[in-house]
Amino acid sequence: MEGRRALRTLYAVNFLNAAGMWFFLPLLPIFIGRKGGSAALVGVVFAAGLVANAIVRYPAGWAADRFGTRAVLVAAMLGTAALFLAYLLPLPLGAFIVVRLVHGAAQGAYWPAANGLIAEETQAGERGRAFGYMQATNMAGMLLGPAIGGFIALLNIGVVFTIAAALSLLTVFALMTLPNVRARTSVEIPARAVHIARRLLPLLLLGAGTAYMIGAFDTIWSLYLTSRGANTFAVGLSFVAFALPAMLISGYAGSLGDRFGARRFIVGALLCTAVFAGVYPFVASVPWLIGLGLIEGAFTISGIPSTMAEVSRLAEPGQFARTQAVYQTVQTAVEIAGALAGGALFTLGPAYAFLSITAVCLVGAATAFVPRPLEAMTAHETP
Repeated sequence: MEGRRALRTLYAVNFLNAAGMWFFLPLLPIFIGRKGGSAALVGVVFAAGLVANAIVRYPAGWAADRFGTRAVLVAAMLGTAALFLAYLLPLPLGAFIVVRLVHGAAQGAYWPAANGLIAEETQAGERGRAFGYMQATNMAGMLLGPAIGGFIALLNIGVVFTIAAALSLLTVFALMTLPNVRARTSVEIPARAVHIARRLLPLLLLGAGTAYMIGAFDTIWSLYLTSRGANTFAVGLSFVAFALPAMLISGYAGSLGDRFGARRFIVGALLCTAVFAGVYPFVASVPWLIGLGLIEGAFTISGIPSTMAEVSRLAEPGQFARTQAVYQTVQTAVEIAGALAGGALFTLGPAYAFLSITAVCLVGAATAFVPRPLEAMTAHETP
């Protein structure tokens, strides 16, 4: 019962956090562009956040395993709230790289602790569903945040940052109600990060396509839509269209992964992502782009809950948060590559950026058919 209450609290916190992040994230490229920043600068700003996001994850995961998740989560959300407001300061363009760097670190500390909590409070055979619900709350925030934020930005884009900070502060009060969720057991000799990465290698390769897509899309999608004539409200609506089906099916997809195995869902999602990324640069109509996003959202991230569940199943007892942190760190590094490559390729032409997503996803999917040296993987999924 206590575990269920902790999970419900975390789902509520995750929804508020996602709403705050998606209030401002789709508008950040536009915000920087209005201040005179180029697409390349936007890519660097996003990459800076991802760099800090990646660097902080393993230390945050270790701290969550060692001292408990509540302190890490509270610190992460307090930092997130303060840094939303930092964007409103009269800063030179280059300073936004630093702001995003620290902001990314605050959010990076949140995820290992949050996912470690899920692993601690669930049975191994139920984790796909639990991570599915976590993703559903994230998509719910993505569903509401961009549309409302885009509408508010039509009047005053600065207000968006203030509302996002307020939502982050609300999560702090919810997190303070959590019980002590420190890891209950621990192995005698903690595994090193490199050892954990070796165990996770097949999942790291499979997850690379989705991670690259996220990094690239964060950088180029808003810019691409506006280049096709979309206003800020239409940009926000496009994120809503993607999030709605993903929110509705995430829990169900995670349950199917628990029952039938993860790999087919992960590979299927990568193939869908590859197809849609290959189509987008040849579509000029904003309504069609939004409509395609609605269809894509039902397929492209359906494998993520099963992937996160598999990561937790490969973790040693008492090392759930740091195992999640290793996986997330590597995937965030791939997101950095996607943000940098997406921004740079977009300056050459949108098609180059989108087709790079297609290529990376196809390569990632192909690794699922390479014989895997880690026999432990076969114990956790159905071929």
